[in-house]
Amino acid sequence: MVSSRRAGVSAFDAAELDERKRTLVTACHILDREGITDGYGHVSARVPGTSAFLTIANVSPGCATVERLILMDFDGNYLGGVESPPNEWPIHACVLKSRPDVMSVCHTHSVWSTLFSVLPIKLRPLHHYGKFLPPDGPPVYEGAGLVRTVERGDALAAALGESPAVLMRAHGDTVVGASIEQVIQRTIRLAKLGELLHLALLHGEPRYLRAEELAIFSADEQFPARGWEYYVSRLGRR
Repeated sequence: MVSSRRAGVSAFDAAELDERKRTLVTACHILDREGITDGYGHVSARVPGTSAFLTIANVSPGCATVERLILMDFDGNYLGGVESPPNEWPIHACVLKSRPDVMSVCHTHSVWSTLFSVLPIKLRPLHHYGKFLPPDGPPVYEGAGLVRTVERGDALAAALGESPAVLMRAHGDTVVGASIEQVIQRTIRLAKLGELLHLALLHGEPRYLRAEELAIFSADEQFPARGWEYYVSRLGRR
């Protein structure tokens, strides 16, 4: 066991982590409210300037509370909170370690991501909700089994590469973002994109968005906080 102080990380109950912890719990509740997660899935948040992250303990996202979070380092050492990490903590540790630009990681068993993870059809963007994706869609991690080891975590991170998301064959997805708010909205939009593509394919070959069109949609975004505010407002109707 490694103490957070020795690792150069604020203590789990330090005031500077309070807002990040509250946002993390809200993110879990949003995923549950929007039907993206069931009893499984997890979100993490990097502790800025450190090799540590916060995530939910071994608990369902809809049941997450500030008291049921855990602080860990990238090697899987416990630094504070509840001493029961999620089974697939290496997803977060390995992705955050390999991607310094990423501040938050989300893993779900999204129905739509899982569907396209096993089809020969790529989950390509055909709606502006997919503007954060490359034109040919997210890559697919082919490994079988839960990502419960660093070896599998590293393989997942390699499959993700510089992409904002990776589908996990017969499993779900892993999505990354520059903030908790961004990663949650990306995860929800990835699911909606999958549903739209499924419906479109029933009628023929869709007109997918080209790289230059995705860039135009990205440049048009003016209110990035609007979606987060909307999803938070829906929590009162859980």
